[in-house]
Amino acid sequence: MKTDLTVLFQHPKKDKKAILYIEPLAPLSIVSTLPGSYYKSQDGPTKHNICGMFENVLGWHIGMDERRKIIKKMKAIYKKAYRINDIETDTSAVGYTSLLGHLFEVELPMRSVPVCRYDDLWKQQMKHDDSRHLKGTPNLSSNLIKEKRMLPTDENGKISDGTYSEFFKQNSKSFPMYYTSPTPREFIVIDGVFQYTLSINANLLNSLLSALETNNIAYLGTSEGWVDLSIQEI
Repeated sequence: MKTDLTVLFQHPKKDKKAILYIEPLAPLSIVSTLPGSYYKSQDGPTKHNICGMFENVLGWHIGMDERRKIIKKMKAIYKKAYRINDIETDTSAVGYTSLLGHLFEVELPMRSVPVCRYDDLWKQQMKHDDSRHLKGTPNLSSNLIKEKRMLPTDENGKISDGTYSEFFKQNSKSFPMYYTSPTPREFIVIDGVFQYTLSINANLLNSLLSALETNNIAYLGTSEGWVDLSIQEI
């Protein structure tokens, strides 16, 4: 299925008002900064989070290299066709750059949302090119099991990190691309819904309304943080 990006090359004026409703269907963990050893959640989504949900609903799953090309083309068309010399393309702390953030603005929530908090262990996906990756994953190609068992050990019967690292580098394609590490993470439970007033581009609004007729489920914060989205034009 071809991704339709037409809305990005039309006039970007924000000429409509709408209310966005976000109803959590599961506990959420919304982290907008680069965390340390503990992932603390915010009380609600940032604009970057909402951009991500919108792109998810529209079926936009685009890598960073392609995003740069699209933004470059978008700026050229805006300048030539609409005499708009620049557009806002902010990048979040975790490296996400939205394609449609300049097409809407988020106003303050219409009402507060009670929050219950708790901590849990979350499986963080990680990737390294040394012994940490080999030790972090219990899976590897069955063809390597015999070779791994034959790795040299020290006088205490242990395999050194250097030996593990070299073995992994030579056979990295036979290991999973990521391994998981249990990480403390804060989750929140929402008693109600998030409600935001949006100033939004009419073409984007129509695209979202059309997409939500087929699929109004997205995720927020993590891939397990499912939410129900609805938008009402006002």
